[in-house]
Amino acid sequence: MNIEETWKSVLEQLQTDMPRASFETWVRDTKALSYSDGVLTIAVRNAYARDWLESRIVSTVNRLLVGILNENVHVDFVVAQDDFSVEVETNDSSLDEEQIHDDEAVDISPADYDSAYEQVVRPDRAVYLPGYFRRWLRGIGPDLGWMYVSFRQAAYLAGARSGIKSSRFSGKQLASMSGISERTYWNRVNNPATWEKLSGLVKIIEGGDEWVKGSTPRRLPRRYTIAMTMPLTPVDTSSLRLWIAAHIQEHGEAEGVLRAAATTALDELIPMDAQPKDTDRPLTVRALLRELFKDALADGLLDSLASALQAHIMPQNDLIVISLFFIQHVLPHLDAGPGWMLILLRDMCFENPQNGEVRNRVRVKGGYAEVAGWLGMSRPRTVWDWFNQKNATKHSEPGMFRNPVVRVFMREVAGPKSEDFARSARTFDVLLEDLPHEILEAALTDNLAGLTAVGRDATFTIGMTPLAHHRDATFTIVVTPFAHYLDATFMIVLTLLAHQRDATCIVKSSLTLKPNPLTLKPLTLNPQPSQEAEIESTPALPKTGKGGRVGNMAFWDFDFLMSNNSVNPGSKVNLLKANKKFGRSIASLSAGFVSWLLYAYSPAGSKISDPIGLAVKRLCVNVNAGAGGEFNRLAKLSPFVLKTLFDTDLAGVDHGENLEAGIYMLNFHDLQAIHKQELYRRLFGDLEDE
Repeated sequence: MNIEETWKSVLEQLQTDMPRASFETWVRDTKALSYSDGVLTIAVRNAYARDWLESRIVSTVNRLLVGILNENVHVDFVVAQDDFSVEVETNDSSLDEEQIHDDEAVDISPADYDSAYEQVVRPDRAVYLPGYFRRWLRGIGPDLGWMYVSFRQAAYLAGARSGIKSSRFSGKQLASMSGISERTYWNRVNNPATWEKLSGLVKIIEGGDEWVKGSTPRRLPRRYTIAMTMPLTPVDTSSLRLWIAAHIQEHGEAEGVLRAAATTALDELIPMDAQPKDTDRPLTVRALLRELFKDALADGLLDSLASALQAHIMPQNDLIVISLFFIQHVLPHLDAGPGWMLILLRDMCFENPQNGEVRNRVRVKGGYAEVAGWLGMSRPRTVWDWFNQKNATKHSEPGMFRNPVVRVFMREVAGPKSEDFARSARTFDVLLEDLPHEILEAALTDNLAGLTAVGRDATFTIGMTPLAHHRDATFTIVVTPFAHYLDATFMIVLTLLAHQRDATCIVKSSLTLKPNPLTLKPLTLNPQPSQEAEIESTPALPKTGKGGRVGNMAFWDFDFLMSNNSVNPGSKVNLLKANKKFGRSIASLSAGFVSWLLYAYSPAGSKISDPIGLAVKRLCVNVNAGAGGEFNRLAKLSPFVLKTLFDTDLAGVDHGENLEAGIYMLNFHDLQAIHKQELYRRLFGDLEDE
């Protein structure tokens, strides 16, 4: 029996029969591991997935297996230890680690950055790509462009830089360096088209066992080799080969034609409009010349000529520089296409070395069509959509820009009406900093506290999250999506993780950016009294235009949950006493309350008539806050994230692929509308136009 094919047939049937969110969340990533004595063993990612599968689809799978194999077969779900991981190798043969004796060594350590911006962004931590990669981008597209960036950076961090030939990374690490979720990363890894397009840049190392078998199965890491010398694209390899063949007689055999090639204009040598052929394959310049002239030239001369031609095609000073801060904290909000557009536009900005003048306005002569061409896209209107597309009327935020972060970093300059929508010249103002200075100023302003009411003319709201003291940095900041609020397109909170007692966080500030993010303007700030760690009261909650109470969207606010659900003062006091007795934090108590509310409205708690009474009773007698399992998982989300799941469901929009969305859909998608709205108000208050 071919267990892989058998399980593939089961998956195809389950995909047809199950809700998409459930299949994508729990089933898609399972793998057939072994078959013995009528038991088909299936590997899953974690214990949570195993429990879900065992409780819901075992009988269905067993029935499908009987139908496929015409014999009694039972399925057994087991957790695959570690590793949905990747082992990255570099093909740089120069990596020989040198032994350095103490009496020959020099110790060098960096001083702290004296610039707040540099302490946050750490511009020294960056990915450096040859400018020639622009040609690869046209063929592989923006999504795989960022995936290659993650592989290349992984090879550098643990291979090419240290002299070690290979190192292991988790899928989560590589996904972070691609600016995508881990699930999206693995979906691309499992798509054969990915490796067809990345051929020459990343090579899969075939052979060997995929799993370590035994009582506890473990998947071995997938192994890849990353080319540290960038190869020519398949079409450029073919073009260079044809040019050499056409001019070899004219320039006097091998040496003459290679010297001529190193001085020939690139438009002639490797024209941009060359048409690809199925037989084209990528090669480095050196590999191509060795293939053509290995027997005609001495090795030393051939390598020298190859280096000269490589430098002509890929000049050493033509580099694309992308900070890790940008990849990890900006790219996820921009998306792949706009992210590359910003990087390439920045590369076209002008800096005068004499006086330091920077010009951040770029004119693209070919307009949207030219930008689409940079990224291998055939539809110029997609570029327009990045800047201008708004949410549909059924969306939870109708009429708002779909990708407002694009408008923070790039802004199209208004010009005369164009005759050719796709190809008329377009001008863009480009934000050159990865961290807008307005945000940095707010993060460094010590006298700001509380959440700021957002003016109704705000385009969007952004704040920052100082996360941790890290190595020699004074502080670390990342951008975090926070909340939809009033007319703001989106909002991001400024949160400092507390260093005292067991406080969850101290909310410091949020701010309003004006519509033009490229021009510094006075910040609109509204300081309020600060909330110190573990205090049992908070500033008065803001009101909506209709007088409804609004819950804090950054964290679960205990006082708000009590007042919004009309918990009597005596019960509140009992909760606080029990909480102190059990040694729990206020944050744990609040999340526990939310967890029990979710449980009470789920199918598991369908017979509960008094959700609030249940939550208070259980929290007063149980050491562990919350109803456990999937309800605790949802309660650990920020109010904004959980509210987004509700809003998306109520608007009839696809949640996408993530574990929490799958849990939500299973428990609350089919909840009657009147009960769903009641739960919504208990958790978040009367937000907006309820």
